[in-house]
Amino acid sequence: MTYGCTDSYFLWQKESNIIFLYSPYLQIWVRNYQIVEEYASDAKEARVEKKLYGKSVSTSLVEIGPRFVLNPIKIFRGSFGGQTVYQNELFVSPNAMRSADKKDKGHLYKERKMQQKKRKLREEQIVVPKDPLADVFN
Repeated sequence: MTYGCTDSYFLWQKESNIIFLYSPYLQIWVRNYQIVEEYASDAKEARVEKKLYGKSVSTSLVEIGPRFVLNPIKIFRGSFGGQTVYQNELFVSPNAMRSADKKDKGHLYKERKMQQKKRKLREEQIVVPKDPLADVFN
């Protein structure tokens, strides 16, 4: 089991699997790879590979999944509580977003009601002169 770590990534290897954690822009990208070693099928291929690459075994990485991205909100000193070590200031909770949407819709309702009042006042202020021919057929 080996570990590797820098400021931007963490590498964990156990037997034939590698888990690679990468952290740009306050997100954690997780990839899971498997180490695949392919041996030559006959002596001629082994000799050619040893001549070209310096070894008779070709090693490659194959992504086996899962692949996902984590967006940390808070990191605590303990497992599930304790002192807050990190808090993402850019995170907005879904409840706050829903509340803001409802406030926006409430503002639209108030504005619509104000327009209705203005229209009613305008209609009351308009004075239509009486039509002199309105009582002709009565």
